Formats: sequence, structure tokens, C-alpha cells
Amino acid sequence: MIRKNTLVENVTREIRRLIVAGEIQPGGFLPSRKDLAARFGVGVSTVHEAVQALTAVGLLESHPGKGTWVRNDALDTLIHPAAVETRLGTLHIRPIYEARSSIEVALSELAAARATPDEVTAIRTALDRMEAALDDEAAFIEADWAFHLAVARAGHNELLEQFYHVSHKMLAEFIIRLVRLPNVKEEGLALQRAIADAIERRDPAAARHAALAHMLAIDTEIEAVEDTHN
Repeated sequence: MIRKNTLVENVTREIRRLIVAGEIQPGGFLPSRKDLAARFGVGVSTVHEAVQALTAVGLLESHPGKGTWVRNDALDTLIHPAAVETRLGTLHIRPIYEARSSIEVALSELAAARATPDEVTAIRTALDRMEAALDDEAAFIEADWAFHLAVARAGHNELLEQFYHVSHKMLAEFIIRLVRLPNVKEEGLALQRAIADAIERRDPAAARHAALAHMLAIDTEIEAVEDTHN
């Protein structure tokens, strides 16, 4: 039986993820507690406790009769690309990619140990969307992000997941250039299926190996892009 505290923690994480991913913007209202309870498959009281927890740390603000919304300064309490750039200055692609590579490998390994059946299904669904979008650049990029996000969620490490969001946003424009290289989408899809297979088999070592292979392939692609722009 799942403890209620665990349910509250899961819902807290999911609401925070909606904010980090930009699905609910600062200043935007949350869906009603009833709607959130239905979305997450929990009781309204569990959602209420999660909202209280996020209010306490400054992410949400709530007033009777008005509803609950994301505070305008909410992202100041989270890891955010702008904060990284403010502290470190403009970074080149290489160190950003190296950070993302380490995070991605770690999350893939964790996902193989922790993914739920629903999370495995989400990973597989994203891969199917990628395959269906091989001739549609924008749709492929969106599905590719859905895959990586599903793997990150399945790792059940909130801090690593937030780091991953940061690195993805900082690489977003460069990713568009990568997918335009010949055969990149097809080769990447095959490597990502190997990651998904390892996660579904619950084989952390294989997931780590597959993620490393994927990152090495991207490293080669980065060199190709950099060469064409030098």
C-alpha cells in the first residue's frame, strides 16, 4: 500500500514539474483541486496538502474565493537557465553538452531501476511519435523532448530532472541544427530504443551503456555542426 505521504510527495513533484516545464506560467492559475485530483488519480485532500507544501516554499499563492496561482517570482526558487547564465556568463555548447550527457546517463540508469509501468509506456509512446515524425522536423523535436522528459521523470530524482530541464533549454536552438544533419533522426531513434529496452527490462547497467552510446553519437554530431560553422 502506498503511504499518503508518498502520494503527497508525488503530487508535489508533478505540480512543480508543470511549473518548471512551463505548462503553468508564473502568474497563471492552477487547475482546481478537483481537476488535479482527477489528473493525478489521488484524493482532493492529497492535492490540498501538496498545494500547501508548495505555497510554503514560495512557488504558489492561494486565497479563498480567488484560487491558487503560480507566484510571479516562482522560478527564482528553482534552477533556471537565466540564473545559470547570470552566475557563469555565456557558456559554449561543449560544457553544456557535457553536463547534459552526465545527467542523461545518470537518469537513464535510475529510470531502469525505478520506472513504473506507466512511465515505461510514456517512454515507448514518445518513441513511436518520433518514428511517425521522421519527415516532420518540428514534430520530431517535440517527440524527442517528450522521450527525454519521460526518461527523466522515470528516474525519480527531482534535482537531476531540474538540471536536465536547464541543459535542454540552453541547448534548444542547437538541437534544431543537429536534427537537420543527414540520418541523425534515424540513428538517434535506434539508440533511444536501446535505452527504452534496457529501462523496460529493468537493467540499469544496460541503460547506462545505451545512454552513453547515444551521448557519444551526439558528441560526433556536435563536432560536425561545429565544423560547418567554423
